[in-house]
Amino acid sequence: MKCHVPGPNVKVLARTVHALARFGDELYLESLPDCILLRTLNASESAYAMVKLNKNFFSHFNYNYYSIENDGLKCKISMKSALNAFKSPAHMDKQVENLEIKLDPHSSKLIFQLKCKHGIVKTHYVSILDCKAMQAIYTKDLVPNRITSSQRLFSEAIGNFQCSDDQVTLEVTSESLIIKNFGDTPTDLSRIIRSQVTIKPFEFSSYTIGTDTNITFTMKEFRALLGFAEGLNLPVQLHFEITGKPAVFIVHNGTTIEAHFVLATSKPDIATQYTSQQTTNSERKRKDDSNDNNISAKKAHLEDLSNQFQEDSNLFNYIPNNISQNVIENINNLEKADSMDTNRDNIPASPTSKMKIASVFKRCFESTFDPRIIHGVVLAENSDSD
Repeated sequence: MKCHVPGPNVKVLARTVHALARFGDELYLESLPDCILLRTLNASESAYAMVKLNKNFFSHFNYNYYSIENDGLKCKISMKSALNAFKSPAHMDKQVENLEIKLDPHSSKLIFQLKCKHGIVKTHYVSILDCKAMQAIYTKDLVPNRITSSQRLFSEAIGNFQCSDDQVTLEVTSESLIIKNFGDTPTDLSRIIRSQVTIKPFEFSSYTIGTDTNITFTMKEFRALLGFAEGLNLPVQLHFEITGKPAVFIVHNGTTIEAHFVLATSKPDIATQYTSQQTTNSERKRKDDSNDNNISAKKAHLEDLSNQFQEDSNLFNYIPNNISQNVIENINNLEKADSMDTNRDNIPASPTSKMKIASVFKRCFESTFDPRIIHGVVLAENSDSD
């Protein structure tokens, strides 16, 4: 295989590689008579991505340049090595004039040769890990539900969710589409922020729903494909059936590039959510009951104290005559203190600042000063005779 990519399309290819890197760690490349296919699969095999570069995407294209047989290139390379060849995709169209991709049959390496401005040539030799292709089986044509929208609409919708959200759920009906986050365990449901966005059908470019359903898929790959569509400024098509069937996101411009992102779907665990909601409500009710019990106990304690205080105050009315005068005076003092507490306006004012200053700086207010009271040697005598 040998092909040349013009400068403006090098930026598109770089964005494609960076988008596929957010799906999997290995890049499968296959050359066909009319196109080149780039594929990848994530580690859990729940997300698959395929990008098709048509023949007119290249300025020169020969799919079996080094092959004697009528077979094109089929190989697997490391995604990290591919990223090293396409650094800074946003500025590659300003730096790279042409890209040549070819296979070296002697060293079993895939060569990316970037011809930059001012005669600079950068060559990257990427080792081939395996000579095989990968193919996923899915359907996108015979599905009852199809939605077409701009990538900005989906991006603004998921912008309301937390970065820590792992999954997103779509509740699709003929009247609306609801996007909300979803947690796996009851503990997650009780701690995360529940977010929900409702989108009406008139906000989409095309909205055809044949079967109402709920589907759940991963948020990471959803953000990745939206970023890819945003970089190319292309709309997003969503084709899906029911829960358990894969959801297919399609991004294409109709002439040079077409991308399929296939995400596995699952059904939200309604029983888990209901159980967790019941658990949360029971815990909240238990806390409210405990708070009510604490308030009742405090009220009862205060009532007991008030009753005890009334009984104790009644005892003072039956004081025997043989009690000493000191005890009676102490009781009178306590009664006076209670009356002073009730009449706080009768508290005497604080001493004035002049009294404090006069007591602290007493010598400063004396009319005369006798230097003989100072003991020790005078280091500096008075310069004035007076």
